[in-house]
Amino acid sequence: MELNNENIKRVLSKNIKDLRISSNLTQENLAELSDISVNFLKDIESNRSGPSLKTLINICNSLSVTPNELLKEFFQNSFNNSESLTQQINLLNNYQKEAIYTLIQFFRNNNM
Repeated sequence: MELNNENIKRVLSKNIKDLRISSNLTQENLAELSDISVNFLKDIESNRSGPSLKTLINICNSLSVTPNELLKEFFQNSFNNSESLTQQINLLNNYQKEAIYTLIQFFRNNNM
């Protein structure tokens, strides 16, 4: 994919929307968490506007993802399995995260 401003905005808008939906957040929820207006989030998700770096960081924090995850299409081989696993774990609720942590501790302690 060619690296230009339009492609970056298009990929970013799609990934933000997809992650928002997979996180079961409404546009209102994500806008509030990211300290932006709902209309601005709608503009971002529909590729009419691009976020500033500060807004991008706020959105990443609200979605519990890194900017790399939102722009992964532009990084050859840099989006590895550990980032994918981290993203998947971040989508879990606290109870599920604790269960994953307990499993990791079990395997580490038993050298399996």
